[in-house]
Amino acid sequence: MRRNTVTKKRLPPKPEARKATPINVEYEEKVKALVRYAMAQKGVDLDELAKRLNKMGVEISSGGLANKISRGGFGGAFLLQCMEALDINLAPLPR
Repeated sequence: MRRNTVTKKRLPPKPEARKATPINVEYEEKVKALVRYAMAQKGVDLDELAKRLNKMGVEISSGGLANKISRGGFGGAFLLQCMEALDINLAPLPR
């Protein structure tokens, strides 16, 4: 005779927000500082950077840009676009 045993399924672990990971927080702070430093070195404010990005085809307002930089959680493509708009070449690769 077979016994029916009820097996309790384990619940999956709760997802952790990407921003809650200390290593991500550290690097998001670094990327914010990098963009702000680059802007200061080039004498470019948020309005001017937004204009330059729009000219390149990146549609963003100065308010949206301020929010994005203050959050710091943007991708590498956006970082490179900002550096390009500031006429800073971070990539040693040929263009």
